[in-house]
Amino acid sequence: MNTAGKYHVPVLLKETIDLLINNKEGLYIDGTLGGGGHASEILKQLDSGGKLIAFDKDPEAIAHCKLRFADLISGPHPMLEIRNTDYLEACSIAKPISGLLLDLGVSSRQLDSSSRGISYRFNSPLDMRMGDAGNTAKDLIDNYSEEQIKNILREFGEEPFASPIARQISISKNNLNFSNDLVELVKSVTPAKLHTKTLSRVFQAFRIAVNSELDVLMDTLSSIVPTLAQNGRICIISYHSLEDRIVKNVFRKFAGPKTHINKYKPIENQNEFELISSKPIIPSKEEISLNPRARSAKLRVIKRNFISESES
Repeated sequence: MNTAGKYHVPVLLKETIDLLINNKEGLYIDGTLGGGGHASEILKQLDSGGKLIAFDKDPEAIAHCKLRFADLISGPHPMLEIRNTDYLEACSIAKPISGLLLDLGVSSRQLDSSSRGISYRFNSPLDMRMGDAGNTAKDLIDNYSEEQIKNILREFGEEPFASPIARQISISKNNLNFSNDLVELVKSVTPAKLHTKTLSRVFQAFRIAVNSELDVLMDTLSSIVPTLAQNGRICIISYHSLEDRIVKNVFRKFAGPKTHINKYKPIENQNEFELISSKPIIPSKEEISLNPRARSAKLRVIKRNFISESES
């Protein structure tokens, strides 16, 4: 059963797959399975000895992909394994991996959902969890101090009106149960011409805090880069500056400065890790015209040239 149309169109699909696949018999990880758009293309590139392990916290995404890929997750040697958990769990995979893909942020399906309070466009309980475990946004609002809420808005939303919004949330927390309650509160303390951008930042900030998105990203990248096989790649698609900054800084930590791929440089003089491009790869104007949600996407890729003697 293929119901992929319910999910968003994969962003930077060709560019990502072309850079990710380096061994058709290798082990790959898709840490953000979603509707399976990128996973489908990865699987098309693999030979019978290759395998993809895919992660997603969203039980709806897991159910969808178990139907979509039913023929690939069964049998004695399945090419696809699906896990309903955070992609941080990928760090526990022992063997060297040929590639990791993370398509960060929120899927169009989640943004268009009226059930989790992730989008300010729909009225629903203030949940914002990607899965079913952990604290909700309502829990944070009820239990965090004004200062803690202000820090969430500043750190995860880069919100200029963090102070007045946090103050009003602290005063009104008992009356904040649904997304519309938070929308009206934000509108009451910010200029009308800035409502849309402010709401986007506020809801983003709470969603990131609820799901510990930046901590999970940092911990995963720091742990999983060293598990790459020789010539292995990590491809990360981010959608806002907070994510992109983490990816850029972690990759540069491993690759060192000014070490993009140079085909004229002998392998023995290369760093163990190198950046595929010193600048992020962005969607073409054509892709953005067909898929406006791609406009903020940035793809960064790191490659492992060789495994040092201390790790071999």
